[in-house]
Amino acid sequence: MTEEQKPKYLEDLTRYQYANVAGRFMMNKEDSRFIPGALEKMVDSFGIDKDMIEGFKAGAFASKEGVETATKIYAQKYHQALENLSLSEFYDVRSGTLKSLFGDEKAEEYKSFFGKYEGQTVGSIVKKITQSQTIINDQTGLFDEEKKKEAKKTLEKYASISNVIKLLEDRNFEELRSGATKLTYKELIKKEIEGEENGIEE
Repeated sequence: MTEEQKPKYLEDLTRYQYANVAGRFMMNKEDSRFIPGALEKMVDSFGIDKDMIEGFKAGAFASKEGVETATKIYAQKYHQALENLSLSEFYDVRSGTLKSLFGDEKAEEYKSFFGKYEGQTVGSIVKKITQSQTIINDQTGLFDEEKKKEAKKTLEKYASISNVIKLLEDRNFEELRSGATKLTYKELIKKEIEGEENGIEE
């Protein structure tokens, strides 16, 4: 498959991956300082006119609200792209992570695990799990015991693949994290050193 033939959601998955990192940073107060660096990594990879990038940064980074809005918008685009992936496509995009953990041979062997869910997408599996959890936890009496048993079977059926998706996404976040935090660390260290130098009296 050439770059031109790739579905847009595969392109979006790569394009907005640092927005997903920024979104995870947003959930942790201590990590929130790294959000601008993650967004900057995302924008710098767009390959668009430098003046347009600077304009985006000036607007999005002008306030805490601007940073949060940009993070939410672009992180949502990442999740939409992720949910559009078939399980074979998910394997393809995360095979590098599997290879780094298990080696080429084992990673190739694990391909058959994803093949069990052929014809399904990440989003369809997430939807089935969410619906099943809703039925099992229902307190209104809307669902009888038979429906709840079916829902439990569905959860059991998709538990392993759901956990693998989450673990690979978590590992991908860890792999991207250092690139997203580097700029912030650089700026903070520079500020401390140069700020102190400027304040030293001869």
